[in-house]
Amino acid sequence: MLRRRRAESSEAVRRASEVVVRRLLALPELDGFLRIGAYVGIRGEVDPSSLCDADRFEVALPVTTPGEPLRFLVPAGPLEDGPYGTRQPGEGTEVDTRDLDVVVVPVVAADPLGHRVGHGAGYYDITFAGRSERPRPPVLIGICHAFQVVERLDARPWDVPLDLIVTDAGIIRPGMAHSRSRMGED
Repeated sequence: MLRRRRAESSEAVRRASEVVVRRLLALPELDGFLRIGAYVGIRGEVDPSSLCDADRFEVALPVTTPGEPLRFLVPAGPLEDGPYGTRQPGEGTEVDTRDLDVVVVPVVAADPLGHRVGHGAGYYDITFAGRSERPRPPVLIGICHAFQVVERLDARPWDVPLDLIVTDAGIIRPGMAHSRSRMGED
């Protein structure tokens, strides 16, 4: 899946990112002024960073420190190189993950049940592990290219499921009958 994603042209990634962000902006979960956790796409990922340009959101980006849960900062300057080739804020205002309304999550592969495979370090699972004991927010929305949605993934006990999956082909709402009913709509 990583090889296929990396093989996408920059133009294909840009187009997919535009479609996905447009779908995100139309979601009822993103109505009103919200604090959103997002990321800057790398290596062919669908890139939600244009959400930072929307006046209706305060967007915090993840800061990755090996072995620790993610921290989210509203950037107060240029982004810096982070681990694993990521771009992250070097300084800014920290937002507690419990104060985020929505978190846009990168995906290597996902299935219609909301199971997700990331890059293998478990940062999102560690950071949001307590969601099962407390009511939402944040709403976790995985974004990816349509080809990254597979029929089924084997979930591990520590995996934190996604609440929604948004692709360039549509929206999947795990847990709903006919969750692919909106696939192909704008």
